[in-house]
Amino acid sequence: MKLVIDIGNTNIVAGIQSAGKWKHIWRFTTNKKATELNYSIKIHNVLWEAGIHPDDIKIKILSSVVPELKPQFTGLLKKLNSAPLIILDQSIFEKLNITIPSPDEIGTDLVANVLAAFDTYKEDLIIIDFGTALTFTVVNKDGQILGVNIAPGLKTAMNALGDKTSQLDSVPLERPESALGTTTQTAIQNGVLLGYIGLINHMINAIKKEVGAHYKVLITGGLWRVLKDDLTAIDYVEPNLTLDGLAKIPFIIKANE
Repeated sequence: MKLVIDIGNTNIVAGIQSAGKWKHIWRFTTNKKATELNYSIKIHNVLWEAGIHPDDIKIKILSSVVPELKPQFTGLLKKLNSAPLIILDQSIFEKLNITIPSPDEIGTDLVANVLAAFDTYKEDLIIIDFGTALTFTVVNKDGQILGVNIAPGLKTAMNALGDKTSQLDSVPLERPESALGTTTQTAIQNGVLLGYIGLINHMINAIKKEVGAHYKVLITGGLWRVLKDDLTAIDYVEPNLTLDGLAKIPFIIKANE
């Protein structure tokens, strides 16, 4: 049984995998000011509610793009039990079966995405992750990351406009029926969502023009469903791609030893 934790800027996702299947996946709101004790209580509580004893966990895997929280989770995971802890960072990049340019700059969540996608498909791929940031990671069939493009995520863009609009507390991430905004809320919704349809489709076309039209498009992250009817050339959907990649790390390292 594996405990996998991915710390993102908006959410912390934790999962329990057994026999290659996800038995439980939990999401917590990221709080950079929370202590190790705060997060330890959360982890212990969800494990207890799921009927999982810490000693049932045989390996722990951690990825974080939030430097402030990496020490807290490293500490609590070491204290959770005596099972090995693998932290995805530059220190183990060379043990993986992919080629990573600018390893000091790339997010470990994107590395995990590539690990999962490459191991599963071994094709030329464009990986689009709908998270706090909207990322486009291009990897070839040899496991070489060719490049990454980054734009604000859907919620990030929506919240940025909503925060600047005094009439609104928040803007729901929903498509209006009409493409013509008739209220401040629908104006922002159309501006962001219709705009992002164009952004994503154009980005896919621009990347394919450079690397080849045969590249397949893989989508991950739950927010893509808001736009799914308007996105073109989507070949694969992997909702748990980041966790999948993290879970594969022990096997990849062992195979490359």
